[in-house]
Amino acid sequence: MDKLARLLLAVSFLTIIEVIQKVSALRCYSCSITSQDSDTKCLNDPISVEGQSVVNCNKKYCTILRQELKDPPGRINTFVRGCEEVPTLLDDVIDDPTFRTFYRSCSTDLCNVGDGVKSSSQENISPDGYSGENLLVPGLPFNSTSINQTPISLMVQILEASLEVLKSFEIPKNPQRAFP
Repeated sequence: MDKLARLLLAVSFLTIIEVIQKVSALRCYSCSITSQDSDTKCLNDPISVEGQSVVNCNKKYCTILRQELKDPPGRINTFVRGCEEVPTLLDDVIDDPTFRTFYRSCSTDLCNVGDGVKSSSQENISPDGYSGENLLVPGLPFNSTSINQTPISLMVQILEASLEVLKSFEIPKNPQRAFP
């Protein structure tokens, strides 16, 4: 295989990897504040946070963790928007002697937009009828098609096109001499 063919295959492979990552990534708000921070944009307006407030997350859930002090009541100690593969809790509130901690999680693009006090169902970011309990959602049967297979078909098309281009550059096995 000559240099051009190898280069073409490498570019095709890298393009496929990039497309798959972009297609399958969940987009989440990502920012945090603590009780010492004066800038509360992460809490009130996550899209306006300086830097990269929206991230491509290769995990399953966008999350919010809101930890309030009990004394004085309601004062935020920590507030974090992010993404996790397995959140500590999906949608719950835990009280201890010092803190009230709100755990929120969701699984659609930019769904971790609320203040963290309301549950995911109250923010209208979960399925209708969701009351806070864990949901069991049936998946697709084996060998069924889904949108996640789109990158695979794209990969096959790119590889087929690459092979067609490579065929046009093949050198005949017994080339006739152009000069006597």
